[in-house]
Amino acid sequence: MRTWSDSPFSTQVEVSSVKLTGEHLGEGGQSRSVERIADRPHWVAKFYKSPLGPQESAVLDRMVRLPHSMTAREREKLDHSTAWPVSRITDSGRTVGVIMAEAPSGFYVPFNLRGGRRSEPKELQLDHLVNDSGYLSGIGVHPPSRQRRQEITCGFLELGVVLERHDVVYGDWSYRNALWDHDGASVFMLDMDSCGIGTRPWISSHEWTDPVLPEGSTLTVTTDRYLMALLSLRCLTGVRGEPLDSLGALEEDWPTGDGLPRLLRRAFTATDPSQRPRAAELLDALRNPGAARPPANVPQGSNVTGFRPVRSRTGTKPPPAPVQVKPQPPAPAPAPAPTKPQPPAPGRKSSGRRLLPLMLLVLCAALLVGFLSARYF
Repeated sequence: MRTWSDSPFSTQVEVSSVKLTGEHLGEGGQSRSVERIADRPHWVAKFYKSPLGPQESAVLDRMVRLPHSMTAREREKLDHSTAWPVSRITDSGRTVGVIMAEAPSGFYVPFNLRGGRRSEPKELQLDHLVNDSGYLSGIGVHPPSRQRRQEITCGFLELGVVLERHDVVYGDWSYRNALWDHDGASVFMLDMDSCGIGTRPWISSHEWTDPVLPEGSTLTVTTDRYLMALLSLRCLTGVRGEPLDSLGALEEDWPTGDGLPRLLRRAFTATDPSQRPRAAELLDALRNPGAARPPANVPQGSNVTGFRPVRSRTGTKPPPAPVQVKPQPPAPAPAPAPTKPQPPAPGRKSSGRRLLPLMLLVLCAALLVGFLSARYF
């Protein structure tokens, strides 16, 4: 099911028309309850703790309609990787909730419990991925290979590219809002209804805070760039905590001279948020290993070693043709070396000068022969 394109709802519905199963799926953040819709399988209603104000309601309306302005490929990414808002729930004109698709079954797995028991299927969160292989095996999840970690990271970055291209500020990249598929490399983001367009209010999440912004600041796409870099690093390494520490470990394992570690370091150390690399730059560096590129102007944990960057699916550039060397005629044979080694002359002598001593020797021999002939014969 496509999570936006297959919506059976109008963009606004009255709360009285929403029939619920009564099954409480969760709460937290700005929501007081998330429940399944009785007559619409795979769709859920999220109810807010307090009604949204007029400005927040207007932003939510824009989010509901935004995929209309996207390309088919961008909508496809949203349809398979996000719980995108499809309808605003109102009560006497006030916005009291939103309708979104439930995450597909591939993002739920049973976990090991004490006594050899298994839990009911639960969300497989980034919180689980950012751990070492021993932890994952202990909870009954097969640890992803290095290649799968890179593919999962690419999935999140692909979504980040689409959001940034449309100036959508998510801001809530965190351990619990990002899901990954146990059997593949698909990803899924929750709570997309809280996004802003251009800006969004401050949101605090432990270990996911922009270090250059004072608390309470308005968030922009530059904050998402930092959080996307942080998410990428943690997906690749399985390590939490201070990003520069785990980045150092990544740099030791990553191919020398590759651009990705440099881009990540720039994201974590830039004091000017506008200098942080875009999601598209990180994605390109991960898919196409090589030297770091200039900043673009347009739109296994501690147990993970020996990374092999993901290659582009479109193939690689063919190697340059070998340089053809034009054949040269053979050089003339060198003159015979003299019997007694001589130091090299300062300049190249002409052939006439080299024959002069020989001619004098021949002349003297001829005179001697003539003299002896005249005397004895």
